[in-house]
Amino acid sequence: MLNTFFKQNYKLFVIASLFLLGFIIYSNSFSSSFHFDDSTSITNNTAIRNIKDLNAIWNFWPTRFITYLTFALNYHFYQLNVFGYHLFNFAVHLCSAILVWWLLSLTFSTSLMKDEKISQHSKLISFFVALIFLVHPIQTQAVTYIVQRATSLATLFYLLSLSLYVKSRLLQYEKRPSNIWKFYYIGSCIIAILAIFTKEMTITLPFMFLIYEPCFLKTEKKINWKPIIPFFVILLLIPVTMFVTKSVDFLEMRRMPEAGPIITPLRYLLTQFKVIVTYLGLLFVPLNQNLDYDYPISKSFLELPTLASFLFLIIILVIAFRLFAKYRLLSFSIFWFFLTLLPESSIIPIKDVIFEHRLYLPMVGYSIFLISIIYYLCQNKNIILMITILALIVNFYAPATYNRNFDWQDRLVLLNDTIHKSPRKARPYINRGFLYLNLKEDQKAVSDFDKALMLYYEKLGIKQSYADTYKEILKTGSGYSEIYNLLAVKFAEIGSYEAAALLFKNIIEKNPSGIQAYINLSALYGDSKRYKEAIAMAKKAIEINPNSAQAHYNLSAAYYFDNQYDLAFKHFEIATKLGFKPDPEFSGIIEQYRKKHAEH
Repeated sequence: MLNTFFKQNYKLFVIASLFLLGFIIYSNSFSSSFHFDDSTSITNNTAIRNIKDLNAIWNFWPTRFITYLTFALNYHFYQLNVFGYHLFNFAVHLCSAILVWWLLSLTFSTSLMKDEKISQHSKLISFFVALIFLVHPIQTQAVTYIVQRATSLATLFYLLSLSLYVKSRLLQYEKRPSNIWKFYYIGSCIIAILAIFTKEMTITLPFMFLIYEPCFLKTEKKINWKPIIPFFVILLLIPVTMFVTKSVDFLEMRRMPEAGPIITPLRYLLTQFKVIVTYLGLLFVPLNQNLDYDYPISKSFLELPTLASFLFLIIILVIAFRLFAKYRLLSFSIFWFFLTLLPESSIIPIKDVIFEHRLYLPMVGYSIFLISIIYYLCQNKNIILMITILALIVNFYAPATYNRNFDWQDRLVLLNDTIHKSPRKARPYINRGFLYLNLKEDQKAVSDFDKALMLYYEKLGIKQSYADTYKEILKTGSGYSEIYNLLAVKFAEIGSYEAAALLFKNIIEKNPSGIQAYINLSALYGDSKRYKEAIAMAKKAIEINPNSAQAHYNLSAAYYFDNQYDLAFKHFEIATKLGFKPDPEFSGIIEQYRKKHAEH
């Protein structure tokens, strides 16, 4: 009787089970604070303040328009109450898990899978694949870290587009008179467009169709390209949007966060061989999760860790191809994992070489692999043993997710955890320093900033601390603003512009009438090619002191590089009249402009 009940209410049981377990393990995340990039994307982002101003939302980040539209929706109803943002993120995660279950259910009904032995337990396997996807602790970064909604929401659209595509193809093969398959297909195309405007990682979607077709749908010798081609056309929207809007600074993407050199595509690729192996370890045994890994960059292919990782990954891919004929679901799971990692783990350099949220979409492949391999190891016979093993795994993953969410509840707790796990990385100390600034704990802030600088200098082979200088500054009665100015200048010198800018802004907040911070910040923005902001800061300095030669010179330089030559010439003249001795190179440029201007 109980068995009959489950058969009749299977779908309701699956959805209810996923919801209840998901809600329990994420119940302690709904009050978690905003963190790090949430500041620029949400709390300080004026573009999402008016949900009707679609132009502002588009201009903020065109290729992630849908993501920021949802943030605007959250802000419209909840302002900066974190509960609404977390509720939305949880709903996205739950729906993604349900879509994983639906995709597996559809896959087991394809012509190439429905007669396989594993399909006899398709309901059980589909449920556990979705369950592992839902409860795995590595997913917390994409779910609990609010701004990483870009990843989880893009995954939801990715899964929905693929599922609708598969459904349309299955209906086509049934050859019914009805054209209902067209509605599923058109729906898949529309969702694909939403996916690519949610996050750029969905660029692999058409290639996933190319893998799925021969794995489960191909009934002829050749792949039917006709239904796939429109998705490749849709794919072109990403590079076209990037080109037209000029919204991506590829050079800045490659700059290492530790104020290091720009990473080359080759070194990034070599590093990713190790990173992918690290990802695999985190998937199977998710221990010591870290927000900000201190990961070594590969310098040569012949380095033992790099070479060993490369060979290990090649072996996995060879095994996947060898197993395809007999264990196509297992092979597909491996192909899924590698394909969905490609946008962020290939030759396209990104300044952060490793982040846990990048595993959110590849987790689908891991979940399918884990359940399938356990099924085959149990030799298709001992299903009770299989269920027991999977229940134990869920019982390991679910509490780990709940516990990891405690780390995300408070920013200081999360930073302390990160510093404990990455004690030789500067960025966590910088982030904690700014948190201490907000908490008005200047001494702790200075200590963290100094530690960050020391780590930077160590990488350059220099031992340096300004502790004695800080004490001398405090003795003069100048206070911490003078210390922060010193720190900001030093951060700027080593190329850590973001940290320097935030420190200068803090000085301005403490003393809005102080001119030097505005001058320094305008120079900093100029160095980092943010000329509009450089102009704004130089103007502020001139408002405070119209006779500041340095401020007029900074304004002149910013105007020049912003192609406003007449204004550049005007303020250069003022700066020199006020006694400023300009840089010879820039002075020569202005002199050339002066001559051309005189000729005209």
